[in-house]
Amino acid sequence: VFECGLMHRTLDPENPSYSRYRWWRAPEIALCERYTGDKIDIWSTGCIMAELILLRPIFRGTSIFDQLNTIFDIIGTPDLTILNDICMPNATAYISRLPPKTKKDYNVLFGFKYDPVTKTMTSGVSPEGTSREINHLHLFKVLTGIDFLDCLLTFDHRTRPTAEEALSHPFLKTFHDPMDEPTKEFLVDEHQAKVYSTAEWKSIIWQMIEEFVPPSWINDEDDIADD
Repeated sequence: VFECGLMHRTLDPENPSYSRYRWWRAPEIALCERYTGDKIDIWSTGCIMAELILLRPIFRGTSIFDQLNTIFDIIGTPDLTILNDICMPNATAYISRLPPKTKKDYNVLFGFKYDPVTKTMTSGVSPEGTSREINHLHLFKVLTGIDFLDCLLTFDHRTRPTAEEALSHPFLKTFHDPMDEPTKEFLVDEHQAKVYSTAEWKSIIWQMIEEFVPPSWINDEDDIADD
């Protein structure tokens, strides 16, 4: 698999750090060349949300290949144009040889489930197309939990929502508070790709300690602790 360049060498099935978390890994980690964007976490969030609904992991692949098949069983086979745009050529060729699969009906798979005896809801999220009345005059289509989950489990990472976009989805309206959701600037580590001696590392670390400026809120926390 890895000699022919179909998958990343770091994704060796014997690599426990990958295999242990395979079920929640975004497909682009295996299929795209050196992609490490933050949207891989959005996919993982979708996997966890689906797991909370189904009470079991949604993509339980036993290998990298089986993982892809399991994903396509649910979301359907991606369009060839998307594959050509974002995947490594050999990965695109492999997926193109697989039997095409149709996306599952998310309303059936993830929608509300009811106890046949008590008729009470046992699991699921609001199905797509649920309507709600406003002022007894108008009806509107609610963007629901199904729509939210569908966004999170978007195969093409380019159109998958960012964390900020996901938090702004109507499904999370009750919990969304922009004032309590700060966005961190992308951290650039100027030393990440450098090779230093032990003495140089010590000097760099010491300089960072000397130049460190405590954040302004640290005194606020001290005041709270004293109270």
